Amino acid sequence: MGTRAREILGIDPAQLIEELNKAFADEWLAYYQYWVGARVVTGPMRGAVEAELNQHAADELRHAEILA
Repeated sequence: MGTRAREILGIDPAQLIEELNKAFADEWLAYYQYWVGARVVTGPMRGAVEAELNQHAADELRHAEILA
């Protein structure tokens, strides 16, 4: 990244990358937690809960893909 680009950015590129990596990790972890939850859910409302957890997992995965 050139000097002018760094001035325009207004933030240290290394710091920006660190923050983006943290956000990506958070989204990936959220995806994984929802995904696992959907696989282990039991009970009379299993179908509805599983569908909801799968939807949340898909949302979190899309967020991670945006950040990647």
